[in-house]
Amino acid sequence: MRLFVYGTLKRGFRNAFYLNGADYLGEFTTCSDYSMYDFGGYPAVSLEGDSPIAGEVYGINPDILAVIDRLEWYPDLYQRVTISTVYGDAWMYVVQSNLCIEKTRLHGDWP
Repeated sequence: MRLFVYGTLKRGFRNAFYLNGADYLGEFTTCSDYSMYDFGGYPAVSLEGDSPIAGEVYGINPDILAVIDRLEWYPDLYQRVTISTVYGDAWMYVVQSNLCIEKTRLHGDWP
């Protein structure tokens, strides 16, 4: 299974260590169907928008996914959706757009 990350899980950022043991597959930018918002120290993406999201794709196992689910407060804050990438389908964490109403919109490439 694969995971697309766009925030603090990317290489060089504070939560990248959660992906230790995962296979880094490469960079990827989504289609222009999303919006990225500043949630105060980390970004969140909603399914409603017109921006591409830049990030990284990793090959992961169920144990890594379970750890990331806890980090991302899945399913209470984030939901997982499947997106198509050049590496195959991957999970991406998204939030409901109503949680973004008073947040600053970002350009889709964090930070």
